[in-house]
Amino acid sequence: MQKIAKCYAKNVTGENLENKIMKTYFYKGYRDILSDHKEDGKDNLDLIKKEILKIFDVKNLSFLIGAGCSSLEIDKENNGKKEKIQIGIPVMSILASDFYQTLNAKDSTYIKNTLKIDLSKEPFKNNLEKLLEVLYSYKFLLEKQGKDIKRVNAFIKKVNAFLLDKCKNEENNKAYSDILDLYKLFYKKLIYRDNNLSKTNIFTTNYDLYSESALDTLGVLYCNGFSGFVERSFNPAVFNYAFAEQMELSNNKWNVIDNFIYLYKLHGSINWIESEEQNHLFNVREVQDLDKVLGTRMIYPTPMKHMATLASPYSDLFREFQKKIMQDKTVLVVVGYSFSDEHINNLIYQALTIPTFRLVVFQDETKEKIKQLKDLNDPRIWIIGGEDSGGSKVYYFDYIVKNILPDIDEEKIEESIDKVLKSFFKNKFEK
Repeated sequence: MQKIAKCYAKNVTGENLENKIMKTYFYKGYRDILSDHKEDGKDNLDLIKKEILKIFDVKNLSFLIGAGCSSLEIDKENNGKKEKIQIGIPVMSILASDFYQTLNAKDSTYIKNTLKIDLSKEPFKNNLEKLLEVLYSYKFLLEKQGKDIKRVNAFIKKVNAFLLDKCKNEENNKAYSDILDLYKLFYKKLIYRDNNLSKTNIFTTNYDLYSESALDTLGVLYCNGFSGFVERSFNPAVFNYAFAEQMELSNNKWNVIDNFIYLYKLHGSINWIESEEQNHLFNVREVQDLDKVLGTRMIYPTPMKHMATLASPYSDLFREFQKKIMQDKTVLVVVGYSFSDEHINNLIYQALTIPTFRLVVFQDETKEKIKQLKDLNDPRIWIIGGEDSGGSKVYYFDYIVKNILPDIDEEKIEESIDKVLKSFFKNKFEK
């Protein structure tokens, strides 16, 4: 108690950030394991890193990344003073606020009188996806009644155009580059996990293309549920496949490749469309030209359980999420996710019924959903956050990637490169 009291003994009002005594926390159930540790920031960080390093050796490792991972907080000079600003793709609450400000009087009247929605109240105030849910539901109802759907279609298209523009993030090339570099470093740290362990699963509620762009730039193979080259169509069966390299031509010996990622976009993607063609079992396609997306029906962002046309790919993706986190000896690391999707939350709660499941959450402990997790007082639930001695938020994606995730083993990278080169020259001379 003396240590805790010491942290708050000073009145920090009006003091510079550097003079504040910050508090980093690491809860296992109710117990903050850092409270028994030295109050040295570096020592606390080292302890967190050691604990996170251990989970990289578990049999099944999965990450759930949310909207907070596609934005970045930076310092900016304003009238001689430094202030924190967010760059990149805004989080959902800001997206909702920005979109509502674009509405004209006619739009506002339509939402209030026809849809009976008050945008100033929850759940719509801070969640644009909730508005899309209502729009799709209303469209479904009108179609069943044989009524005109032009107005609701136009509104859905307006929301989609707004989201597409924000996710492309073309107005700030530096922000895009900085966040892309962060994703590249994130995946670099994941792909060199022990090859004898299962491949890492990345589940995301984001529908931007940062993950795909980072993996493509790194030359890392990944599976996102689509197959084909000229025309890529959704096929959940590919989640059961693995990429392997032929080790010995004569003995037909194969080995699963090291750098491979499974990517699951639970809320869809800005480059997914519903195809009118019925050439495939699933009529969902992945397109490369985003300028053509708005001319078709985009699949993102919210699964509508009661609408058969949107049952897939969402039902398949959520089934994969459930299957992966329900496996024995699984760790799910949650970053940048606000626990706003009850479907995802329920699946996580189900996984907690498995004794070997562990949940690691990087988040602000004052959030209501995080309080609920903490109140379970389960030592398998780790909650990590707070600020370090420099005022940086420990639970932000950039801090986690740069300071907490295990450092890249340069020796192992060199070994992997040598292995590839030897295999290349061996196969070349054998031909």
